[in-house]
Amino acid sequence: MAEPKHADSSLAELAAGGWYASWIAPHMLLFRDDEAVLLIRRSGTGYRDGWLAPPAGRIEPGEDVLTAALRETREEVGVDVEPGDARFVHVMHRYSESLPGPCRAVSDFYFAASRWTGTPYIAERDKCSELLWAHPTELPPQVIPHVEQALAAVMEGEPFSTRNWPPASRPTPAHR
Repeated sequence: MAEPKHADSSLAELAAGGWYASWIAPHMLLFRDDEAVLLIRRSGTGYRDGWLAPPAGRIEPGEDVLTAALRETREEVGVDVEPGDARFVHVMHRYSESLPGPCRAVSDFYFAASRWTGTPYIAERDKCSELLWAHPTELPPQVIPHVEQALAAVMEGEPFSTRNWPPASRPTPAHR
């Protein structure tokens, strides 16, 4: 498959050439010494309000995925993680019919840190109603399902997973 010719190509032109967009979502897993992970209860966002997830969000123009994860962590729970203290632990490629575009995919990048500056607090009161610490193997109810799957994979040391892809999109044994 050829790379797109121009950075300013329209999505239709890119799709015609076989290129499809996948949303990218950075996540930060803050782990205490007892291995509990920080979760926030989403509120007022329009997506999974009332459910638990780690600090996460979207990439802003000009950001790489790690920079976005560090920024989202600072914005949502008020702590600073140094880039050298964040380590990549997992990526999940998931499918969702509710997503716009031809691909309907999200690539969730998970980073983990056990060192940060500051004490976590609800920094975005309009988007979060609660902070809580939970052990990844003893999660409370209402953890977003793809987050629960990713946390299990992280605890098993698995760097990659998929979720919800239609059977027709999965490779046959001859293509693996």
